[in-house]
Amino acid sequence: MKAILWMAVFFASLTMQAQDELFRKYTDMDDITTRTVGKESLVNLPLDQFNVPGLKNMVDRIEMMTILISTGNKAGKKLGTALPGQLKGEGFKVMQETKINEQNVTVMQSKKDPSKVAIIVYQKPQATAVYMKGNFEDLESDFSGLIQ
Repeated sequence: MKAILWMAVFFASLTMQAQDELFRKYTDMDDITTRTVGKESLVNLPLDQFNVPGLKNMVDRIEMMTILISTGNKAGKKLGTALPGQLKGEGFKVMQETKINEQNVTVMQSKKDPSKVAIIVYQKPQATAVYMKGNFEDLESDFSGLIQ
């Protein structure tokens, strides 16, 4: 019984690590600017500067956030189009997809760990992705107010 429990914990941690590794891969790209902030720093961070709809409304729920901003066309396309597909492959589900002022906005949440949420905003050639960990257990019930 202990062996089965240990194996379950081991494989769950590998899945979570794979999701984090996916974002780390993008932070290592040359044309991506990255900023990681913890809960304490969010209070003073002007979130409007990142042009991600609904982000400011979620600040009380966020424990940690990594913001990726493309600075080149190639990086923007990868971040804006490839990342959502890769997240689906890592067990994220699309909570909402919409277009706001020529920007494609995708909100995704991990099926296995609802505390992980990603918001991807893509307006050719620029893309911004926000990866957050926090209290998002009830995101599905109120995500309609997330993007205003």
